[in-house]
Amino acid sequence: MRAREFIKEAKKGRETLSKDAMDAVPGALRWDGLDNSSPYHAYRFGVALAGMPDYNMPLEGPIGQKMVTIGYTKADDAILQAAGKNLGFSGVVITPRGSNELNDTNTHSPVNNWNKATKKKKKKK
Repeated sequence: MRAREFIKEAKKGRETLSKDAMDAVPGALRWDGLDNSSPYHAYRFGVALAGMPDYNMPLEGPIGQKMVTIGYTKADDAILQAAGKNLGFSGVVITPRGSNELNDTNTHSPVNNWNKATKKKKKKK
């Protein structure tokens, strides 16, 4: 089906759905604030639907629609800074350098102990 089959030009230049489409799709809403050029807002709207009406959430998250990069090495940082300078952008620090394990992270392998418990020691002759 082609779009022109269900969208018709109105006399004032405004497009409207055909009567058949209006009859077949009852209760359709157009959300002018959720422009498809910003899928982030549509995504946040979908997430908000899951929690409504009990759990309100803001339209923007902690980062919003801004791009985030992570430089793991000094070389990565140099590349990011050079690209930003070349294009006239500057980054805003949102987390400190370095990576640390969370306190509840298991830093010792449980497999190591499991292997020791299942191995049978050979007797010397």
